[in-house]
Amino acid sequence: MIFFYRRALLRLFLIALTLTKANAQQDPLYNLYYYNQMMINPAYAGLYKDVTLNLISRKQWVGIEGSPLTNFFSFTSSVGKRFGVGAMVVDDRLGINTSQEGQLAFSFKVIAKEETVLALGVQGGLINYRYDYSKLNLQYLDDEDLDFNRTQFSRSNVGTGIFFRTERFYLGVSVPRILNVQINDGMAASTRYLRHYYISGGFLINNTFNSLIRLKPSFLLRMIPDGQQALDVSLHALFLETIWAGITVRNFDAMGANGQFQVSQRLRVAYSFELPTNSLLSRNFGSHEISLLLAFSPLGMQQKVVRYF
Repeated sequence: MIFFYRRALLRLFLIALTLTKANAQQDPLYNLYYYNQMMINPAYAGLYKDVTLNLISRKQWVGIEGSPLTNFFSFTSSVGKRFGVGAMVVDDRLGINTSQEGQLAFSFKVIAKEETVLALGVQGGLINYRYDYSKLNLQYLDDEDLDFNRTQFSRSNVGTGIFFRTERFYLGVSVPRILNVQINDGMAASTRYLRHYYISGGFLINNTFNSLIRLKPSFLLRMIPDGQQALDVSLHALFLETIWAGITVRNFDAMGANGQFQVSQRLRVAYSFELPTNSLLSRNFGSHEISLLLAFSPLGMQQKVVRYF
């Protein structure tokens, strides 16, 4: 059965590889989603039998003025045997653009066995978009492409996803924001956001180096209807069930290294460093991301969890 999962995952990886093209940033980028996929898949909410609080802060392309800064906070909890709930708040800043997002998620486990879980998830919330035109140094103040009278607006959105995992394999498919975001100033319409499709997968290789190390190859494919795709290919190693260390190639124009240390049964601390391999390499000091993850089991049906995905 494990061999079948690995072959299926390998085929998905090869398909993803052939589809990959250069992409512009739309959704906030993360590198530490390996340890919590709530930000890209609502089916991840309550996937494990515990309560999880996660705080992530990412600064991209340090040294470039106006480069992306993203702060993310999520809460997830299992409810009974088959249900899960979650919430997340995101603050994303890029140049003159700022977006603040709040989402609530609900999941249902179609299969809820100890070793095998198949979950379906939905989410809904509100996103506020703001533009600070005072940060621009404009030569002309009558640019037709800029609507100075509209500095902010809000839109609701919904998303859905599916997540399947065993003890050694996982696969997720999701569309976290289904609705495209368009605005009309009375003269012209413009699209501010296009839905993103995500496919993630990975598997665990045990019994390496006398069972002292577990290896986890994984991938994440992002697709946008306008033809943009991006692919992360990663390899992580777990040492003594305590320390994760890994490398990632992102869309073949960025490379990163990350690690997570399990401080205690409840607390995990992670850090990621990423460098572009294109023309941006000499113009910035890389992208940095930190994560604090707190997991505990206050409810009767919950228990201490060992998670690899």
